[in-house]
Amino acid sequence: MQETLAQPPYYDPPTRTFSNLYSLWANAQYGLLTTGQVQIDPRYFSVAGDVCTHPLSLSPPHIDAWKQWARQSKAGGTPAIVQLAHPGRMSPAGAGNRPRVMRALCPSEVPVEMGQGWIDKLARDAVLGVPKAMSLEEIDEVVGLFVHGARVAVEAGFDGVQIHGAHGFLVSQFLSPHTNRRGDEYGGSPTGRMKLLKRLVEEIREVVGRGRVLSVKLNSADYMEEGRGLEVGEGLEQVRWLVECGMVDFVEVSGGNAENVSSGLHQSFGKKSLEKAPVRKESTRIREAFFTEFAEKVKELGSGVPVQLSGGFRSRVGMADAIESRACQLIGLGRTAVLEPEIPRATLLNPEVSDEDALGVPHQLKGQWIIPWMPAKIIGSGLGIQFFYHNMRRMGAGLKSDPDLSIPKLMILGIMESLSGGLRKMTRRMFQTLPLSNKEAE
Repeated sequence: MQETLAQPPYYDPPTRTFSNLYSLWANAQYGLLTTGQVQIDPRYFSVAGDVCTHPLSLSPPHIDAWKQWARQSKAGGTPAIVQLAHPGRMSPAGAGNRPRVMRALCPSEVPVEMGQGWIDKLARDAVLGVPKAMSLEEIDEVVGLFVHGARVAVEAGFDGVQIHGAHGFLVSQFLSPHTNRRGDEYGGSPTGRMKLLKRLVEEIREVVGRGRVLSVKLNSADYMEEGRGLEVGEGLEQVRWLVECGMVDFVEVSGGNAENVSSGLHQSFGKKSLEKAPVRKESTRIREAFFTEFAEKVKELGSGVPVQLSGGFRSRVGMADAIESRACQLIGLGRTAVLEPEIPRATLLNPEVSDEDALGVPHQLKGQWIIPWMPAKIIGSGLGIQFFYHNMRRMGAGLKSDPDLSIPKLMILGIMESLSGGLRKMTRRMFQTLPLSNKEAE
């Protein structure tokens, strides 16, 4: 996820709103903070409002905003790392600063498939289009941009970086046989599909050094129809290289992409996962997280590199079970940290809260009856994550998260925000045409 709070033209860290948002997390006793996605190329965003590194990021005043963000994130003594990302083919037209005719990038020319109806295809072509298969020069450029992003994070004072290689974004696209159909050195085999990630790990490690963290977030699988995407066996071999290469400090395990059909994480918006906290039994595993079984396979590799398991955790008991069984060494909280930003201090680590009551609020979204009525799947499928973006914008404005917000109300608020933004833009343009404004410009 990302905060969606950055502003054009540079999309630097918005320190005023981040002061509200990150102060909540920085003082809540998390063991580590990983920022929302930071895009490494201003032309390609996954969501309008992403923070982005750019050619001027290392120069004042841009680096000053980055340094302030690092201080805000670490104010409570918690270390913080920057998640670097590139959306690849998942970059919608208008989300970055590229011309609308400039196509998104992908290892191969494979468009996103979200629905088979003519309206679905029309909406996909309008929003995402058919991506451009990357040239070797463009691959080299992307590597350089990731390395530049790592330099910015180090110079700002963050404690390291994480490479986002999951959820169908660019690095994940190279790792998946579904989107990587190349016949050159960057495709054609599991080894070829790993080449981009290996380059990123090696070159970013040189930048961050041994005194800072380098992490990789990786898919356990794409969870598509059998034989179409990254499957568990190849995903496990990708993790094997990461935990044996000696350059990665921890691996975060996740899964799924925009085309998935069975990822628990991506299919969970309509489910109330826990009515009450589970009861611990000596002979029974709880397996609360979505990707626990894959993490247990990683454990069998016998590596000493910590594994972070993210997606599905809500109870203290479930988290303790995963740690004590050694399925993972780190617990990742994403949606829970948005709905209850202070949950570690207030609940999970609070000795006055019993195991039975140490449970986060459900991630089940209200009003999902409206999603099937959306004219295209590409529109309806994004409403769940928009709920969390909206709540981060609320917290950035100094308000509390609203777990009870319904999807229909979210849509109405979005329309109102768009109209308001358009009105402000029109007012500014009208002001610029006034005689007084023109004289001041002279």
